[in-house]
Amino acid sequence: MRAAVMRGGRIGVETLEAPVPAEGEVLLAPLATGICGSDLHMRERLSEAAARGPLPSVIPGHEFAAELLEAGPGTTSRFAAGSLVTAIPFAATPEGSDTVGMSPDRPGGLATRIVVEESSLFLVPDGIPATRAALTEPLAVGVHAVGLANRHASGPQVVIGCGPIGLAVILSLRAAGRGPIIASDLSPERRHAATALGADLVLETTGGSPYDRLPDFGFLEATISPLLPQDATTQPAGITVFECVGAPGLIEDILRWAPCHSHAVIVGVCPGEDSFTPVLGITKELTLEFSFAYRPEEFGRALDLIASNGSLVDTLITSRVALEESEAAFDRLASQPREIKILVEPGQ
Repeated sequence: MRAAVMRGGRIGVETLEAPVPAEGEVLLAPLATGICGSDLHMRERLSEAAARGPLPSVIPGHEFAAELLEAGPGTTSRFAAGSLVTAIPFAATPEGSDTVGMSPDRPGGLATRIVVEESSLFLVPDGIPATRAALTEPLAVGVHAVGLANRHASGPQVVIGCGPIGLAVILSLRAAGRGPIIASDLSPERRHAATALGADLVLETTGGSPYDRLPDFGFLEATISPLLPQDATTQPAGITVFECVGAPGLIEDILRWAPCHSHAVIVGVCPGEDSFTPVLGITKELTLEFSFAYRPEEFGRALDLIASNGSLVDTLITSRVALEESEAAFDRLASQPREIKILVEPGQ
């Protein structure tokens, strides 16, 4: 088989022995595999670590749609060979969870062959192409984040960052009938995508605070708790903020500028240390919640979201490349904000 192999910070296509499914596993042929921010962070960490000594190689790719080729021993064969499937890229091990495409022991979808646990598979509904089905994993992250944001189900929803996860949040919010949705991003291409997916107002990040525009939608900030009316017994008005960038300092910005009683859901992955001033959130009684991945049921709902929105979800896809272009695709995604989701098609 051919695979894009990450060795330190470099990625090269190599010819390797094809994997054989073990007990409970199936063999797949990836048709479309997405590159995400977590892949970029992994490459950066491995590049830094490689300077200190040899490292095991990794085959990236945890967002994929694939053709089912062969079921291994101990499987139920619940899906026929030739079926288009996607999969939850997490596996349970005696040492804890392991992630397909982010572990030397779990090669990912930037390859012409991959093995995964049969229990992780989801059948892709008829009519959904592999390129669209490969978006299931990042969309599931948005579905989960929106499900956590239950303090203010009505009222303004502010989305900071319109990369794949921010756009997944916007699509999930719109599907749930929640809004108005105010989003912000530096990239004009990403702002355009946010509008296409249902945001009511999309701002250029340096062009003003989204919180300043809340009165445009009839929102008035409630006062701090000690100054509420004596007969106030219901939850004071607040907004929901989704932080979908993962850059240091953004949690501090939310605590400083979000209205009192707001609920902030942190979806963006900040791989390094960050700091913030707790008293800012305490006096305004903000809720700070961290969102990780999704639950299996939400992964299935992401597939339903793709099925019900048709070609609209293709808004996230900005480039499609062959396996041999994997390293260049990583470089481009890291350096060009106009890119949203780059899909690698290993079979091309």
